[in-house]
Amino acid sequence: MQNKIEFFLFNILSYFVTLFPLRVSRKLASKLAFLFYHFIPLRKEVARKNLQFVFPKFDKKKLNEVLFKSYVNFFIVLIEIFYLRVIDTESLKSMVRIKQPELIHQCLKKNKGLMFLSAHFGNWEILAASAALTIGIPYSIIVKPLRNPLVDKYINDMRCKWGNEVVRLGISVKDIYRELLSKNIIALVADQRAGEGSMKLPLFGKETSVFVGPATLSVKTGAPILIGLAVRQKDNFYEVDLVEIKADDNLSESDKIEQITKSYLSVLEDTIKKHPEQWLWFHDRWKH
Repeated sequence: MQNKIEFFLFNILSYFVTLFPLRVSRKLASKLAFLFYHFIPLRKEVARKNLQFVFPKFDKKKLNEVLFKSYVNFFIVLIEIFYLRVIDTESLKSMVRIKQPELIHQCLKKNKGLMFLSAHFGNWEILAASAALTIGIPYSIIVKPLRNPLVDKYINDMRCKWGNEVVRLGISVKDIYRELLSKNIIALVADQRAGEGSMKLPLFGKETSVFVGPATLSVKTGAPILIGLAVRQKDNFYEVDLVEIKADDNLSESDKIEQITKSYLSVLEDTIKKHPEQWLWFHDRWKH
């Protein structure tokens, strides 16, 4: 029953915000942020703890400012996801500006498939949908199932609306290998907490459990990796600065995996430092 009630409220909000132009509905994000920041502080202390750890020099005023803007960012993301239901193809395509699209075609020419690696930054869902339209090639998105199966289906339907496919995290690794060996494109985010037994690497100076799956897949298949984070601009469009990451040829397989993963974390760190309000701080990233 809880799932049905949540999904009903989710649909009501989706219907309401899409009655207005997107530029108008985005303004609702600050009002929702105010409500949740002050009166429904879901995961507020987790986000505050993360921000205090990453930015120990922030005074109370600065920290609270970034924390509130993080709520605003979250609701902008949610509102834009709602708009995937009604937005036209050209408008969606224009929302993301990829700075070096030639890198995509250069990587595809290697005939090894391609991995797009991103993070819960800016609006990763808009990036996934728009980028496929920009390059004219749909791809498989590796996703973690949401707790509410009804909301999960809604989001996955939106992800697949323009030809992309969804592959649930936890599916046989062989299936993901098969996508790359078939020279297809897969996309995934890798910035959340990995299992306790995972490789630990420094993230903002602290040993942190990290996902090495993307690096492992790249080393095993030869598929190139492009990192792209969707950075929201003042005009509410997104800019993506693509970066190809690869390991030195003379390293062992395990060292290559570590080097690629460190490169990803370095790009993530740099981008978060520049735009801290656009990362999803509400995840307990340093739980173990």
